[in-house]
Amino acid sequence: MKDDSSKLHKYDVFISGETIDLCVPSDDEWTLSQWFRWFNNDKITTHLAQGIYPNTLNLQRKYCNTLEVDNSRIALLIKPKNYDGFIGIASLSSINLAQRQCDFAMVIGERIDAKGSLFYGLEAKALLTQHAMEKVGVERVNSSQSIDLIRWQNWQILFGYQVEGLLRKKFRKGNKTYDVIVSSCLLEDYEKLVNVRDGNLWPGKSKMFQLLKELPDQTPITEIISWLPNKQKLHWQKIFTKEFK
Repeated sequence: MKDDSSKLHKYDVFISGETIDLCVPSDDEWTLSQWFRWFNNDKITTHLAQGIYPNTLNLQRKYCNTLEVDNSRIALLIKPKNYDGFIGIASLSSINLAQRQCDFAMVIGERIDAKGSLFYGLEAKALLTQHAMEKVGVERVNSSQSIDLIRWQNWQILFGYQVEGLLRKKFRKGNKTYDVIVSSCLLEDYEKLVNVRDGNLWPGKSKMFQLLKELPDQTPITEIISWLPNKQKLHWQKIFTKEFK
């Protein structure tokens, strides 16, 4: 929601980007009153664990306050440039420095009609992945999404995320189950990309637009989705038939 009294709200920018800034969350009521409502929105929470029990401003404040003492999680508000508001949150969670890995997640809570809005989520993922590698010091960033979000899965290969498998019926919402695609960005793949992008994982929106257009229709993700379930089924039937002859 854009505030009519533009530029009244101050943001502590943690990572500055081209189309967005990633900002430190605040527990002020103006921020929380927008943030907590995302998780009461059925459309936003279709592929999220939230949305089963009602969320409240007080619950969101408690979560926000835990971020100050939780060294296993980094959560940042996604604020588009020249926009006095934020549209989502991106996070690194389960940060494990012994295993040198963490999990990436992102929620887009507001859709705004603005030039370049296509790039907001993409740049957020690139910026936070680079932060994970360069600042946190991990060597692997895990990512997973419902199979229904296949377009996003195909796009994120541009930031080094490679598909690793399909988890059958891994996510449930009510009576509906979803297969989940898992992927990760490894340090060696990250380094290959930043080395050809002048040290930045985000190549710039002009270059990113061109890269998106050049992505092939057939990807390892589409191949896994079409091949793995059928192959597994045939193998299972073969073993099952032999076992019970």
